[in-house]
Amino acid sequence: MTCGSLRLIDFGFWIIEKMRSSLFALDSLRLAPGSLFPALCSLSTPMTALLLLSACAGLPVHGTVGGQMIQTRVDSEVARYYLANYLAGKRGDALLDERIDRLYQNSRDGLPNRDDLKKLSDEFSVDFAALYFADQIARVPVNRRFRRAFDQADDYVRKAFLEDRVKLPVAATEYEVMAVPSYLYKRVLVTGADLAAPRAALQRVGLPCHFVETSDDGTIEANADLVVAAIRERAQSGRRLIIISASKSGPEVALALTRLGPAKTRHVAAWINTVGALQGTPLIDDGLLPEVEFFVGKIDVDGVESLTTTRSRQRFESFRVPEHVFVINFFGIPLTGSVSFRGRRGFFPLQKWGPNDGLVLLADLIFPGGVTLVELGSDHFLIDRHLDITAVALAITVIQWLESPGGKKAKCIGAQRPHLNSEALSLSMASFSPSAVQRFKLRLMPSLPRRSQAPSARDRRSP
Repeated sequence: MTCGSLRLIDFGFWIIEKMRSSLFALDSLRLAPGSLFPALCSLSTPMTALLLLSACAGLPVHGTVGGQMIQTRVDSEVARYYLANYLAGKRGDALLDERIDRLYQNSRDGLPNRDDLKKLSDEFSVDFAALYFADQIARVPVNRRFRRAFDQADDYVRKAFLEDRVKLPVAATEYEVMAVPSYLYKRVLVTGADLAAPRAALQRVGLPCHFVETSDDGTIEANADLVVAAIRERAQSGRRLIIISASKSGPEVALALTRLGPAKTRHVAAWINTVGALQGTPLIDDGLLPEVEFFVGKIDVDGVESLTTTRSRQRFESFRVPEHVFVINFFGIPLTGSVSFRGRRGFFPLQKWGPNDGLVLLADLIFPGGVTLVELGSDHFLIDRHLDITAVALAITVIQWLESPGGKKAKCIGAQRPHLNSEALSLSMASFSPSAVQRFKLRLMPSLPRRSQAPSARDRRSP
């Protein structure tokens, strides 16, 4: 097959996904597409058949991770057993149980990093590593609490949103939202890169939402300057600011907050880091990113270069987001049978580096120190989510979280910040009175991350 033919097929997949995304958006607003949807399905059948073959690959399985149920296909028997049996407390393979137990017993504090997940992918499988990562995220107490709070808000908004009955928390009058768009948001409108649906939903329920116009193909560094200016401007509003970023705008927001520092970001209450490409993507390094220019025209080469892993990982090490900013990492964890048509183009090439969301390695989506909320089965494009409803539910959850007793500081003890060992902790307390140290230890120590242990049968049955 010629290169031109492959491009034509890719273009067909791209158009199909755009049309399906548009119909999904219509469905979320209950605007009936009528007979259009069956017609599109009929027209797309020959081309989608090729992708459906890969969608049917793997072993069928259903199970629960961190309270989220999923029915899908996975890439190996070990991943199937882990999801269906091990996490459910059903022991049926002594040798495999022992290997997985040892994995939990030997795991270090904190979440697995990209190297850990690559090793797990090599030793077990990519889907196993993704499921293990999801389980480790769910086992962090602060993540579990935030998940429960979000699920409650999500259930409420789903019932009330379409009837315009959503009531925001009383304290919402003190907040506003700032949305920073993603890559090529001016040219590929139906992908949601402009965050139009979330912005409209937030405005609809009465939460002010401001848009930052960045260069849609510019460098991360240049766009960060534009975000800096926007954050400074909102300081005059008298409201607490919640920033929402998506994909490429994640590192742009992190860099902007770093440049401004604590003194100039006092009005910034939270940052929702949605599918943030914080450490770039190997797809850029290997030239495996789909030929974007074929679809959208000439793009800024420097903007693409700013997403390489070398530059992105160096930049990531320089990030110093002020401690008072509540960070929420929000992304999907896809499996072989759940990744979308659009996500497949990057999902399988990226597997040689380990579990990914179709564009970014999973571990590279997390900014340390915040809470992490994942959607099991979704990928980078979150196509199966009603993003308007999700945005409102997230905003409500964040505001309630910040306004609860103790606010962000009390709630985020035990999150994924760099850990202090006991010696460093003792030294840092040297200047306090003995009674103050004891009170601090009693409050802090139960929440500090401990060496992971193999989950008991009870742990595996309950989120």
